Amino acid sequence: MEMMFKLLLGLFIIASFILRIPFIFSGSVSFHYDMARDAFVAKQIWQNNDLKIQGPPASTVGLYHGPLYYYLISPFYGLGSGDPRVVAVFLSLLNSLVIIPLMLLTRDLLGNSKWAILAGFLYVISFEAIQYASWISNPAPAVLTIALYFYFLRVWQKGNIWGLYLTTFMAALSAQFQFFLIYLLVLIPVFGVIFKIKTNKSAIFISIVIGFLGLGSFLISAIKFNSLFQTAIGFLSISAGSQIDFRPQFSELLINYINKVVELFTYNFIPINVFLGGILTFLVIFSIKKNGYLLFCLFSNLLIFIFGGHTNTYANVGLIVPAILGLLFLFKDLIKFNKAIVVLVFILIVSSNLYAILKYSPAGQIILVIPNDMNLKNELSLIDKTYELANRQPFSINSLTLPLWTNTTWAYLYSWYGKNKYGYIPSFYGHNQIGLLGDGLLAQIDIPLPKTFFVMEPHVGIPEDRFNWEIGAENSKTSLIEEFSYGQLRLQFRKPI
Repeated sequence: MEMMFKLLLGLFIIASFILRIPFIFSGSVSFHYDMARDAFVAKQIWQNNDLKIQGPPASTVGLYHGPLYYYLISPFYGLGSGDPRVVAVFLSLLNSLVIIPLMLLTRDLLGNSKWAILAGFLYVISFEAIQYASWISNPAPAVLTIALYFYFLRVWQKGNIWGLYLTTFMAALSAQFQFFLIYLLVLIPVFGVIFKIKTNKSAIFISIVIGFLGLGSFLISAIKFNSLFQTAIGFLSISAGSQIDFRPQFSELLINYINKVVELFTYNFIPINVFLGGILTFLVIFSIKKNGYLLFCLFSNLLIFIFGGHTNTYANVGLIVPAILGLLFLFKDLIKFNKAIVVLVFILIVSSNLYAILKYSPAGQIILVIPNDMNLKNELSLIDKTYELANRQPFSINSLTLPLWTNTTWAYLYSWYGKNKYGYIPSFYGHNQIGLLGDGLLAQIDIPLPKTFFVMEPHVGIPEDRFNWEIGAENSKTSLIEEFSYGQLRLQFRKPI
């Protein structure tokens, strides 16, 4: 049975990886400013040995993630000649490795390899797992490190001190990828106290050293950039939630948290129906009510909701492991009552996930990014259209982007894809790009060329008045000939006035 278990574990990893690849090479990879920014930085590391000590900026002003993500993706941008799809393939492989700690944990907790095999299968077909797999963003690798964090917590709980060291290491790696995951470090002593794990002073000291080494880049960055005070203010502001005289009510925060827990089970098991996802959530929680380890893991992100009421779409990152484990505990209970119910629920889960995968995954990482239509399939089709209409003649572009006046995304795409495929790149006549990533790649000009284009990103996040003002500014320079739509992404073929 052990040989069969290992064989199926390997097959599930391969199947998980293969299932994600077609979406990547069909262009179903979200790519906008954040991804382009990280691509430029990763290429600087690979091509120029320009080492980084500070990672991508966090959503909280003054805070930055660790630089580990840059070093992780840099070789793949280098070896792939700048192709983001190569990076997405690598991240999908990392995502598939989650099956290892998941299946090992399942066999340990449920005492049966058959349940572990079912856990692996559920992960392979999970809609949320597929969404995370090819997401070219810093939180994505944390799906694996958090899965390993949960696994090593269990190892420590069973008396192996190496579990404590590796748990600490995985928590630090997770915080490197996403700063708010620093809460995982806080939870380690809490876990030890709750489950009365005996630990000597030497082990605690070693764990602290491991934690500090894992987080060392944050301190070095703050010292190098003289931003210790700014970092401290940013860190303290996380717990503010909102201004003191206008805070949300407790009921609002509680409902927000409940909805996020339901979202976890919905996206992983019944993505086509949130109500059924909610019912399943409460059934699972009831089923594991006596399993302290699983409850601890499932509700481990409660801290970030207490301190700030986190609403990011990836606040549940990594929680797929306790979610699948909880579902299997529910199945185990239901089998004693009625096997037919388990079969029906299983069929519903499989069909629901397959439907969501086939319907929504071609559009990119729609549950993780805004706006949805900024994916490589649309963007590369738009770029191809500009070259087609330009008839291989020089042309110029302007862009209406989020962030405003930041042409980083299109500078990257044209310099990578356009130049490699067509041998030249357009000029740019929009706002000056000095100091922005991608500056200088497209020649800056003041007057649009005879063949010119206006790229309009979906204006989610752009104030309506500013959006209209930018269109008016463009109309003062050029007149519209024809417009093409790629979802909410639009391309206007224009001529100078």
